Amino acid sequence: MIYIILSILLFSFNNVLWKKNLESISISFLVAYRAFFTSIISLVLLFYLYDLTNIKIFDLVRITLGSVFGVIGLFSMLVVVKKASLQWLGIYNLIGLIVSTLFLFFFEKIDFSKSIFGIAIIVIGFIFFIYFNRQNQLNISRKQHLLLLLMTLCFSISSLIHWKNLTSNFPPLLILSNQELVVFISAFVITWKSRKIISIRNLCKNYFTRVILMSCIVFLALLTSFLGLKITNPIISSVLFLASPLTTILFSYLFFKEKLSIKNFVIILIISFGTFVLHFYSA
Repeated sequence: MIYIILSILLFSFNNVLWKKNLESISISFLVAYRAFFTSIISLVLLFYLYDLTNIKIFDLVRITLGSVFGVIGLFSMLVVVKKASLQWLGIYNLIGLIVSTLFLFFFEKIDFSKSIFGIAIIVIGFIFFIYFNRQNQLNISRKQHLLLLLMTLCFSISSLIHWKNLTSNFPPLLILSNQELVVFISAFVITWKSRKIISIRNLCKNYFTRVILMSCIVFLALLTSFLGLKITNPIISSVLFLASPLTTILFSYLFFKEKLSIKNFVIILIISFGTFVLHFYSA
């Protein structure tokens, strides 16, 4: 439990740092710069603490598959977060539990019929949130909705694949290292093609302190989340991580003065209630 609580707080604060730093810098550069440090930290610890001689190529492919979905989800999220409210990130993270439930229904043989009521509550709350914010400052475009939907699907699939790998006794640091390395390579290639070397050097110097802070926070957030995921299943962990999007929404209000209306607050409570109902019938 302590792992998940720490992860919730760290991920929520990391979302604030993403939003703040993306105001004046490109997505690919910030992702690559941050992932550079997290990759180094995780790889050094991995090779120091573990004997990896028994890891096979097929194992790495399985782990990398989860990491690739994580990269797609990350970029989809940041494209929207750069311009839109963090409240949308919190809302879409809340509905991600539906994807986890559907996966377990198809592959783990849980009784889906008992989960329909919880899913219905989540969907109704989500529709109301879109409806009541269609003409105010929180309104986002269809493209942004599609990107957030893609983010939700990819993050959920990535989490489920990593859960399967963790239950196969792969070290959490191996999965973390692989993910951050895939993130770094993807973002670095995009950055290299879009910026001059001199520009990259200047940005590295100017953003060094901020990125070091982000790297440490996200490394600890990922490590504690994997350690928590290792000892539970995706539905239970999703419900526990429910506090993360709620905390993100709270932080958006505190740090960016984003308006949280009474209607939105009630709708968020409805969606949250739906996730707990879903967990109750699916656990």
